[in-house]
Amino acid sequence: MNRIDECKIGDMLYPKRMGECRGAPKRLFFIGDIGICNEKVIGVIGRRETGLENLEKSKRIGEALAEIGYVVLNGLAVGCDTWAIRGALDKGGKVVAVLPCGLDEIYPKSNENLAREIVEKGGCLVSEYMPKVTPERYTFVQRDRIQAMLAEKIVVVYCDRDGGTMKTVEYAMKYGKPVGCLTHDIDFGAVNRWTDITYESGTEGNSFLIETGRARPISGIDALMEFLWQQGYEQMSLFD
Repeated sequence: MNRIDECKIGDMLYPKRMGECRGAPKRLFFIGDIGICNEKVIGVIGRRETGLENLEKSKRIGEALAEIGYVVLNGLAVGCDTWAIRGALDKGGKVVAVLPCGLDEIYPKSNENLAREIVEKGGCLVSEYMPKVTPERYTFVQRDRIQAMLAEKIVVVYCDRDGGTMKTVEYAMKYGKPVGCLTHDIDFGAVNRWTDITYESGTEGNSFLIETGRARPISGIDALMEFLWQQGYEQMSLFD
């Protein structure tokens, strides 16, 4: 792995989008090209434990975003996060991974090779924690906050009513970042054709976000593109 660098709020290297958020960390540690944090960054997040269909959806979204020049961001977690990263990298895209610990140790350890590939392919690993800081429950919550700060918008693949995905959504809404949420499964034969399949059992978080107006429904690739390109729309806040 490359060396760990550091930037402070107000520095030229400090991500502009993050610096505009209230409560942004005073310094940020990174490995790789921190400059991509100022590009078109979309968070693609979802549950760790889920079925193959949701993992495939994550991968397809990562591929689609990479193909049109967007940077994919998430927390490098197993499950939806990993598959979205894999899709982006396979299509030549770039990735920002936000870690809940110091960058001297990759978490989860099973994604060490993926983290190395992210950096080798022009992406970046970031953390607000100094080396030697180990992951704790509170650092995961803080990591969710950083994801929301760095992303222009958030796409939720699959989530429950509780957990890290919903926590990231809460932070995104706090910072005024639009949130989109998948409603349907994807036709695996082509990334530009999505089938109309209703919610799977266990997607209470998805239905909650959409039915209460807290996230924009994304039912297909066209809806995803519209969500990405739309400048703004009315969205409820979890704090209302």
